[in-house]
Amino acid sequence: MKLYAFTVGLLLSFPCFTHTQEMKALLYQPAQTELSITDQVMRNLRSQDIQFIDVTFSDVLGNLKEITVPTNKIGSALKYGMFIDGSSIKGFTQIFESDLCLELDLESLSVSPWQIEGIKTGRFFCTVVDADGNPFANDPRAVLQKEIENARTMGYTCLCGTELEFFLFKKDGSVLIPVDNNGYCDVETNARMKAFKETLVYALNHLGLDIEKIHHEVATGQLEVVLSYTNPLELADRIQLAKHTIIMFAAQSDYTAVFMPKPIKGINGSGMHIHVSLMREDGQNAFYDATKENYLSDEARSFITGLLERAPEINLLFNFDVNSAKRLVPGYEAPVFLCCGSKNRSAAIRVPDVSKAALEGTNGKPVRIELRWPDASCNPYLALAGLFRAGLEGIKNQAAPTPFINTNLYHISQQDRETLGIKTLPATFRESIVLFEKSDFAQQLLGSSLHHEIAKLKRAELESFKAATNPLAITQWEHAHSTGLKDIQIKQCAAH
Repeated sequence: MKLYAFTVGLLLSFPCFTHTQEMKALLYQPAQTELSITDQVMRNLRSQDIQFIDVTFSDVLGNLKEITVPTNKIGSALKYGMFIDGSSIKGFTQIFESDLCLELDLESLSVSPWQIEGIKTGRFFCTVVDADGNPFANDPRAVLQKEIENARTMGYTCLCGTELEFFLFKKDGSVLIPVDNNGYCDVETNARMKAFKETLVYALNHLGLDIEKIHHEVATGQLEVVLSYTNPLELADRIQLAKHTIIMFAAQSDYTAVFMPKPIKGINGSGMHIHVSLMREDGQNAFYDATKENYLSDEARSFITGLLERAPEINLLFNFDVNSAKRLVPGYEAPVFLCCGSKNRSAAIRVPDVSKAALEGTNGKPVRIELRWPDASCNPYLALAGLFRAGLEGIKNQAAPTPFINTNLYHISQQDRETLGIKTLPATFRESIVLFEKSDFAQQLLGSSLHHEIAKLKRAELESFKAATNPLAITQWEHAHSTGLKDIQIKQCAAH
């Protein structure tokens, strides 16, 4: 009876409503009369009984921001945008130049699965512009849009998908513990958890996030949600909305969802693997060549080389948190070695296996590469912008193909890795910041203003972390490794 009540309670939280993709089709169908785009959108929002709109954007660090507007008041924002105080947003503007404007992206509509007394809420993502309508230099979404356009001028359409890993905790008194002791792809034996996972995917898909699957990951209490292939801008929006929804949904179910890269010492951390390919204007996969090893074209190999060469100096964009470096250590499926391997999960870039049968009649679409070192602490707009700019630079320069390394890199010596020319990711968060600060490539990618703001914010984060930790504290490890104290615990005294 309790299980039935729990499941029904969850499903009632998601009453029947039109799927987001169907909603978009309704919103943008041709009008019967001469109406402006704004009037068409307003008419169709009302016809679907959407009473509120969340106007959403991201700050420099990737934190979601929103303004909620009654639908009958959204017309002005659709026409002219919505002004905000940029000086109150991290990394945006100073107080004497504060006014910025949000331009709603009408193609980004989603409808919230949460309804209070039957009230529907829609959501539009936004691009930030200045008071004159010019792109705002420090807007992460605009940085990614620029790189998508750069790819288009080279004759490519960028495509990507992602595997979003996170931990799920439950409360044990005042302590959080993993929800289970399961491992990779274990069968779910807890009916409450099974209901949670299935209803979560139902909710995410009805937001239009196109979830392929959910499964248990390697670590205890760790899950993975896979977001399908799409263009980079839509994927970044989906990542932001998926993280937000998972956290909210978990809280509603008395769980805590955590996207922290390494929340628990001694077990695998959470990554955000990114799958990537490029399509040519003729609809062919630019990464596919039937005559090449692993079906990977020369363009793809040059893309990989460009990406690996730039990885150290833009690693900060992929691993954005002081905690990220604690995940990137050997032995926990978080690759630190900058090379590419076929099916090799110890390499930073992997070429997923593709069968001949899967390739038939597809123009090579399944062929792709997988970046294995990023994590979900990143600002996805900036991470994807850096990824495609570095890879396309490799193609533009016709960079020599990086050789495939198909051996377990954790089991060969440092000397052998150096002989093979395999570099490593920065070992510390500080090193990532320093390389990023010195990088002309990063500055050109982001512009001098945004580059400076990110470096400043991350420096401040590092200093805050150092101030909160005491390097002079005596640890239990030191006690355990001291003569005569191996089996003795010493209680720390309060500071005087």
